[in-house]
Amino acid sequence: MKLKSLIVSALVPFYCVLPSIVAVVVPSQVLAQFSEREKAERAELIQKANSLFGQRDFQGAEQSLRQLVKKFPKDAFAHFQLGNALYQQDKSEDALASYQEAVKLNPRYALAYNGIGLVYANQERWDDALTQFRKALDINPQYGDAMMYMGQVQLQLNKRDEGVASLNKALSIFKSQNRNDRVNRIEGLLKKIKQSDDPSVS
Repeated sequence: MKLKSLIVSALVPFYCVLPSIVAVVVPSQVLAQFSEREKAERAELIQKANSLFGQRDFQGAEQSLRQLVKKFPKDAFAHFQLGNALYQQDKSEDALASYQEAVKLNPRYALAYNGIGLVYANQERWDDALTQFRKALDINPQYGDAMMYMGQVQLQLNKRDEGVASLNKALSIFKSQNRNDRVNRIEGLLKKIKQSDDPSVS
């Protein structure tokens, strides 16, 4: 089996991944700009969108998040989450625009760089994807998902040693975070890569 088909079969596909929607991390200076009523309205829209995400109603989540973006156009998180909803509906270009707006509003938004990287990976724009995953990792070196996707892209670019090294780093990060689903997938892929390197294994 060729290495590239191992990637597709054994690891998290680029197209089905949803960056974490549970944690709502917003700098305190951003929240300080909102009145109490606006904070409550913002929280309600986010809660509604998260509930719809949980039900896999991405179109409904998109509608709630478009309301959020309209009400709070300078809210990087709102644009990021809208990108997630669009990404899940295969609206790649719209998702890309939302992630890019999030980065424009918050240049240190690692999750948004990861989102941009996922869109590029889906489009097989491997070099562009690699650049975005590296940006995410420059901001947060312990960002396991970005490290994992970087490893996948490096394998796509036939950079086997770099890809394996990145996957091993991601594996270590996921183990420290007790993310066993990711640990199992990466261990499975690394095992298959090792077997593909061994000519005695058919």
